[in-house]
Amino acid sequence: MSLSAAEAALRPRSAWEAVDLGVHLVQRHAGLLLGSWALLTLPLLALLGLLFREQPSIALLLFWWLKPAFERLPLHILSRALFGATPTLGQALRAWPALLRGELLASLTWRRFSLSRSFTLPLTQLENLRGSARRQRLHALGRRSGVARWLTLLGMHVELLLWAGLLVLIYLMLPEQLRDPLTLASAVLRPPQEWLWLEHLSNACYALVLVVWEPVYVACGFSLYLNRRSELEAWDLELAFRRLLERLGQAGLVVLLGLALLLPGRTALAETAPPETAAAVLESTACPLPVTDAAGPEAPRLTHQPLSRPRAARGSCGHSCSTLA
Repeated sequence: MSLSAAEAALRPRSAWEAVDLGVHLVQRHAGLLLGSWALLTLPLLALLGLLFREQPSIALLLFWWLKPAFERLPLHILSRALFGATPTLGQALRAWPALLRGELLASLTWRRFSLSRSFTLPLTQLENLRGSARRQRLHALGRRSGVARWLTLLGMHVELLLWAGLLVLIYLMLPEQLRDPLTLASAVLRPPQEWLWLEHLSNACYALVLVVWEPVYVACGFSLYLNRRSELEAWDLELAFRRLLERLGQAGLVVLLGLALLLPGRTALAETAPPETAAAVLESTACPLPVTDAAGPEAPRLTHQPLSRPRAARGSCGHSCSTLA
């Protein structure tokens, strides 16, 4: 994956801020996520309803049990959409059978009741880790997976509330005469076989709730996984260094071009200037050294010469020389 191609800022966040990032990812790709989940799960629920026509509760239990297998599809879509390779609806559905090869049995048996399922699913599906390598990686990533467990508990309550709310909405849409207490009491006393259609309707309502909620649940767990990796691997620093390298690369190219244009001109000027010219310039700008005389201050050149303020300021050599203390 290319970190620079990510459509979200990959930087360390707080755990609940990472969950919020997952919600935003679902909002950005809502049509693809919800549509692919509906096309995958609703026909399967209809098939289970036909197979268990007389036992709607068994159909619902099997449908609920297979949720970890369905969750691999939105994770596949999100992992590619985040880095600029969003699949089409057909590509996502065709890729789903191949996604089931990685430890599906474990996901449907002893890991089925794991509260951090959404957080650990990328280890199996995206990193393809097995055995001890998976345990070591999970130990490194899972030190702050408490929010993932709370996310699962929160998701259970969200599912129940939405499911109950949808059933209440259907009840409120019934004609008023059917909502009469006496009518309801007589309906309850009917044989259970006459209530099968209502159980199947309840199963359909639950499946519709999952169409909306499950992509959000998977996306939030995926964002928690990304946030933990960005903390451990310093993705934000890597991206900053890459941007800095790109900027310095462009600036360095400009500097090299400038030096290539300026240095040949200076070299040619130094080569074409005659030595006499350079020596004359040095002699005209340099201050001559005083003549060494063993007589010192008693020499005639010092005792028999007029001294004035301007001449003293200029020095005996006639030049305005300065000394460094």
